[in-house]
Amino acid sequence: MRELLLPKFNNNDEGCVLVGWTVDDGAAVSADAVIAEVETAKALEELVADADGVLHRLVEAGARCEFGRPVGLLFDSRQERDDYLASLAAAVVTTTHEGEGEGEGHDGDLDPILSDAARALAEDHGIRTEQLRTLGKRVVKAADVQRLIDQGFVDQGTASADPAVVVSLSPRQRAVAAVVSEAHRTIPAAFAAIAVDLTAFRATRGGAAYGLVELLVKAIAARHADFPLFFATPGADHTLTLASAANVGVTVDVGTGLFIPVVKDAARRPIEDLADDLMDFRVSALRQNFREEAFADEAITLSLHNEPDIILAAPLVHPGRTCVVTLCAERSEVALTEDGVPFSRPVTTVAVTYDHRYLNGRDAVRFLTAVKQDLETADAIARLAG
Repeated sequence: MRELLLPKFNNNDEGCVLVGWTVDDGAAVSADAVIAEVETAKALEELVADADGVLHRLVEAGARCEFGRPVGLLFDSRQERDDYLASLAAAVVTTTHEGEGEGEGHDGDLDPILSDAARALAEDHGIRTEQLRTLGKRVVKAADVQRLIDQGFVDQGTASADPAVVVSLSPRQRAVAAVVSEAHRTIPAAFAAIAVDLTAFRATRGGAAYGLVELLVKAIAARHADFPLFFATPGADHTLTLASAANVGVTVDVGTGLFIPVVKDAARRPIEDLADDLMDFRVSALRQNFREEAFADEAITLSLHNEPDIILAAPLVHPGRTCVVTLCAERSEVALTEDGVPFSRPVTTVAVTYDHRYLNGRDAVRFLTAVKQDLETADAIARLAG
């Protein structure tokens, strides 16, 4: 692997804007091939590859880049690039399951990465990590820090500005706000939750290359035929369009924003394929390079709230859906045998928030009970995972 450095096109500028890439991310390129266009203060320049390789982009089109800094990576093969992405995804998964560590928070609360100039500027003005997170960016540059300074995000002990701080929502959070407002305005939601004993899952899984999330996706999808209204799209005049396949949208948040990519045809595909999809989703979320088709044809949503100690969550039903299923964190629970002897068992909570115009409480309980049975029974687990 070698870094694709941005050359210094002139002595008057410190950087330039990467106008656009001319080849796809992950494409094979030849030495001296034009792979991007950049704009300096004076001219439009071409960025060429300095060797043969497989391109991996590090910056998005429209980003301002510093001369001498890497804007991409060139791998000797696609396998080498895949191994690199897998290592990044493994780091994300480790952070998700280990909770807070040094320099990191829970999933969705990772510390941003700062350029040298951004770090120096933040230190000079007393900008704290939690303030940098409000930018909603994984990589923070000096211009981003300056925007916080202009908005009053400075250490009050070193600044004479008015102590009042006004925070501007990021474009992504504004989009979330619009969806949430519409959901609250139009959808009369109800909620039900059920406890699931994970003893059989832990006993039968062994060293299988899938986890509880993949198994729950399969269990949800397996109920498509029995509960078609849970997979439907509301229409005009109290009508519903039934989904032809169990396409399950799964929330992904690795600190770069919330995404809901879709596991297609989850009922028919092997669970190993679903595990591969979910890993690819995490990598795409980390690199923020999802393709539009990743979000198409969602029929039902699975919202993951499996950070440690989360025992219950009731997300909103998104417009266009009739329900959203929730998976909470695994926890230990003390139970009693038939003889009254206490023992500890692993459990979790699976819940459903549903549009009460189309689904009733009895339906929600039946649906959750069916999913619970699939997750608690060794034979059902073997069937789903087989």
